[in-house]
Amino acid sequence: MSEDLEFAREHCFMAGVGDTGAALCEANVPFGLAKIHAVQRALGIAPDAVFVGAPDATVTRNVGRWGQGFGYGGVYAWTGDFTVLDIKANACGVLVGALPSLPALDDVRARLRALDHAHLELDGVTIENDLTEGNHFVDVCTVTGGSEEAPGGARTLFLMHSSGHEHREETSFGPGIYWDASEPLRARARVIETPWGSVRILEGSALADWYPYYQRVQAFNHRRREALAAFLFDAYTPVVNETHQGLVRAHNIANIGAYTFEDPDGGGDSALYPLALSPTLPAYLVRGRKNFTAAQREGLGWRERVERLGVEGLVSSINLLPHGGGYVYPQIKGVARVIEDGPDQRRFELIPADPAVPVPTIATPKELPHRYRGMEVKERMEALGLGTAVVAMDIEYVVTA
Repeated sequence: MSEDLEFAREHCFMAGVGDTGAALCEANVPFGLAKIHAVQRALGIAPDAVFVGAPDATVTRNVGRWGQGFGYGGVYAWTGDFTVLDIKANACGVLVGALPSLPALDDVRARLRALDHAHLELDGVTIENDLTEGNHFVDVCTVTGGSEEAPGGARTLFLMHSSGHEHREETSFGPGIYWDASEPLRARARVIETPWGSVRILEGSALADWYPYYQRVQAFNHRRREALAAFLFDAYTPVVNETHQGLVRAHNIANIGAYTFEDPDGGGDSALYPLALSPTLPAYLVRGRKNFTAAQREGLGWRERVERLGVEGLVSSINLLPHGGGYVYPQIKGVARVIEDGPDQRRFELIPADPAVPVPTIATPKELPHRYRGMEVKERMEALGLGTAVVAMDIEYVVTA
């Protein structure tokens, strides 16, 4: 069992900033990877699942996802005709829109409050207002510069971070996308028990039916963000509408807190992607570049491991960008060890930043105070050549209720 966990640990490739958020991510990810490897072995597939952490690799504050052994801020990829429900891809993303002028904060705030009673519908489904929960937000920004103009020459943009709860459970639309919220989805899933806990997969006809449904949910969430924006603003032009938490490219490539894209054609430009670090720092539109080339893998110290594990094809095909700053924990220096109490039961013994403080032990990072990272995420992205910030924006205000 320890050998399999170490094998999974070797399949974790971190391109993060190397702080405490990244350390917690790297400590938890091997448990989820070990589960996926166990699935592959059970299906007669050579175990090759990888996690590639983006510059903002950090923890997931979703207690269920964390408990199943998954991190945040990166891409999971594996070989095999199955998908992993425990990753909980929920089609969350960001819409960037161009505005003709800077709207008054009080007007937009009043419309945000009115959303709770507006009964907006899309495809016969009532849209819930999730813009004031968790880390969702609407930032209104002014373009301040960059190496490119904003699309259409826009000077005022907004960024809307939203996912929606409408399809986590079973609806007339389909069986739902969260295994722990949908009995019909659980009934379709195959549960595989591993030494590190259970894992739920869809394969065969269940996968063939569900993945097109998931893609419809993802498209719904794109249009959902556009409908919410149309309610908040008199007029806007969509600029970017991208998913950073989903099965965007395939049922066996899951971007969880990162954008992922196909290779730029012929070495040309990719689409633009938003990067919002914190309410007090500039936001950016980023143009992705080819990721994890041979030279980049060498620079990251991955070359020998990638070749030995036979995962060059998986790693080199992952083109990712950070989606935000991610969480960091100044009160700790790192993770001393992981204590396994049983399947899906782990505690993390931390190293306190102040040696006079008792050594903390946690089950989930949600127990820890956190802050958002700063410019180090953008700087790491550009230093590695993963992408370039081409439009810079100052956040004029954050819309809250």
